[in-house]
Amino acid sequence: MEERPFINRVLISLVTALSFVAMSLSGIAAFIVPQGKVAYWTNWTFLGLSKTEWGNIHITTSVLFLIAGIWHTWYNWTPLMQYLKGIPGRVSASWRDLAIAVLITVFFAVGAVTRTPPLNYILNFNNWIKESWVRTPADDPPFGHAELLSLKGFCKKMYIETGEALRELHQAGLTVTDENSTIEQIARTNRLTPAGVYQLIKKLEKPDTPQQAAIQQPTATPATRSEQKPAMPNAVKADDRQPISKAPDLPRYTGDVVIERFEGKGIGKKTLPLICQELNLDCTRIKEKLAAGKITIKDDETLKEAATRMGIVPIEVLKTILVGEPIR
Repeated sequence: MEERPFINRVLISLVTALSFVAMSLSGIAAFIVPQGKVAYWTNWTFLGLSKTEWGNIHITTSVLFLIAGIWHTWYNWTPLMQYLKGIPGRVSASWRDLAIAVLITVFFAVGAVTRTPPLNYILNFNNWIKESWVRTPADDPPFGHAELLSLKGFCKKMYIETGEALRELHQAGLTVTDENSTIEQIARTNRLTPAGVYQLIKKLEKPDTPQQAAIQQPTATPATRSEQKPAMPNAVKADDRQPISKAPDLPRYTGDVVIERFEGKGIGKKTLPLICQELNLDCTRIKEKLAAGKITIKDDETLKEAATRMGIVPIEVLKTILVGEPIR
């Protein structure tokens, strides 16, 4: 029996087939994995592997499949050419078959970019699966890659006193080296998710304090009131004709406040009705406001999809929606 060389047709065929299986499995993981910021925030895993690990597997097995595929094609170049040219006694591939195969491949590639039906249904289903991992507000990080910030930086961004956060975490039994430890490091040390660490200190947030100071009108100081001209004794004050109790005006959104509160926090993934519901806005009036600015958003369209369609960024659409609206 003739001994085959170490690298032979059988070996290459098996490597090609198995690398295809591994690449397909990692592709399925990539299809269902949540958005990156959610995956890292909740320590998402599939079959015991994280998003990063599945991504690494997909890259390496794709390279292996590419190399094995090229080698396999080289080994079978003669039969492939015979299929194309056609020889007696063998099924041959016509130029029509080749053209159809190329067209199908091009359609799937270009259709993914242009979101051509029915490929857009696959992409929409993919988005739905990724979004379905966010079951509660706690699963959605306050901003992208929040877990990479130090406790000090995270607290500053979320308007939390760092000292209070450290005390709260220590009282909860967590081990925290210092304020320079990242949220991810704290979570890993204490076998929690970054989301779990945040939930322990979330109650310490004081987000409105610095914003309202910049938004609200300054009140008159005692010195200013003393400089006002006293009213005539018998004159009727204008304030006496008004109701005694008057609700203070709510602070309102400005462009800077919109950016500070919502940029990088996943607002682009939400639809207009959902945004109006969460922020207690009149959706009908907001639509009229958008129409005045020549902006249209469908009810089933996310803010990001609408912005992409109009050639602008989602935060600019959100500014149009919120600037001038009361902060509730």
